[in-house]
Amino acid sequence: MSGLRTIHAIIVIQCGVVLAMVLFGSPSLAIAVLAIATIMLTWSIEKLRVAIQSRPENRS
Repeated sequence: MSGLRTIHAIIVIQCGVVLAMVLFGSPSLAIAVLAIATIMLTWSIEKLRVAIQSRPENRS
């Protein structure tokens, strides 16, 4: 779980960089960085979902 928290922290930093890129005139590069951040976030949320579902106490 610690690794997933690290990924989320990196994504937050990337979103700040994207905002700075948009404000200071590099929208095409900002879109590319935002796409990478979205892919990473989707991957980490899927990993969390699988980890939660595979716990023995959650099985019925």
